[in-house]
Amino acid sequence: MRLVSIKQAKPSMKLGRTIFTDDGKVLLGAGVLLTDRLILGLIRSGIDSIYIDDPRTNDIIVPDMITPETRNKAVDTIQRTVRQITNSNKVARRVSVKDMGMHFQQVFHSILSDLMANEQMLLHLTNLCSQPGVIYHHSVNVAVMATAVGMSLGYNSKQLKELGIGAMLHDIGKIDLPEEMTTKKTRWSDEEMEYAKQHAMMGFNILRKQHDISLLSAHVALQHHERLDGSGYPQGLKGSQIHEYAQIVGICDVYDNLTTPRPWRKRFLPQDALEYLMGSGGHMFELKLIKAFREHIAVFPLGTSVVLNTGEAGVICKVDPLYSHRPTVRVMRDGRGNELRMPYELDLREELKLFVIGFDDEELFSLPNASNK
Repeated sequence: MRLVSIKQAKPSMKLGRTIFTDDGKVLLGAGVLLTDRLILGLIRSGIDSIYIDDPRTNDIIVPDMITPETRNKAVDTIQRTVRQITNSNKVARRVSVKDMGMHFQQVFHSILSDLMANEQMLLHLTNLCSQPGVIYHHSVNVAVMATAVGMSLGYNSKQLKELGIGAMLHDIGKIDLPEEMTTKKTRWSDEEMEYAKQHAMMGFNILRKQHDISLLSAHVALQHHERLDGSGYPQGLKGSQIHEYAQIVGICDVYDNLTTPRPWRKRFLPQDALEYLMGSGGHMFELKLIKAFREHIAVFPLGTSVVLNTGEAGVICKVDPLYSHRPTVRVMRDGRGNELRMPYELDLREELKLFVIGFDDEELFSLPNASNK
């Protein structure tokens, strides 16, 4: 399969990977033949990209870091929790939500089991969900990435659970933001941004009242926007005042936000998002944590179309976790732009004079500009 912009989708193409709704249900299943009506429906749902089956790339399988069942269960748990808290009155919010911690512990156990079963631990993340559901899938993505980082740092089961549950609930405070802000299709104004910063404290105040949620998990919600140099919020903490869990979740939060499309901008290239994070090492986040994060992210995810410095274009078909910046490319178009009847593969670990200069599908990606986050 290969990833293409929704603008490149054509009738009779076969969908290569399932697309989900905001509540984790199937919007369109893998194997469905696209029609003009289905393509228009995907566009209206805010889908910017799809995986398609292609005879030349049908052997390229993009792995799920967690199973669809685990993802759906996680999204459903987050959504039910949001609904339960939202529907409660202000008095009820002062007490613990029944069995909240138990439900999230069950979900986290599934996420951890899926990650432990994945030998490579290399994340090929591309959001394929409708725009209204981005917040729920974002929370799951952040939890998956943060847990992978925690595992690489040697965290024990208790630490992983605190980190993972905190990651799943890091944005829970956004339920107290006005609906006109959370559904807005344009960037927030400066005034709205200042108000939105309150979501960190709002989330902490919700979670610290839950008797079966660790206070350290609650501090993830409070501190995930804090930065080492004191430039973060809501308390302007510095250095060791920021818990390591919150730093890890902050890194994962920034990466997933940058690589997720917004109504006002395209998604960032994975390597540009990673470059931004590496540049922030030492003053926004601990460099060792960014390096631990980088070890688990595919710079060039499987199935994406790239261009080499020779002008040849193809699809990423293999990635060695130890050399994720030097993938194997299945060349499908020569340097003159001619489609090849017989594609061939180039292993960039061996072809040292070759390198990727960009992604072939310009409809998907924007130039790096962190202010657009």
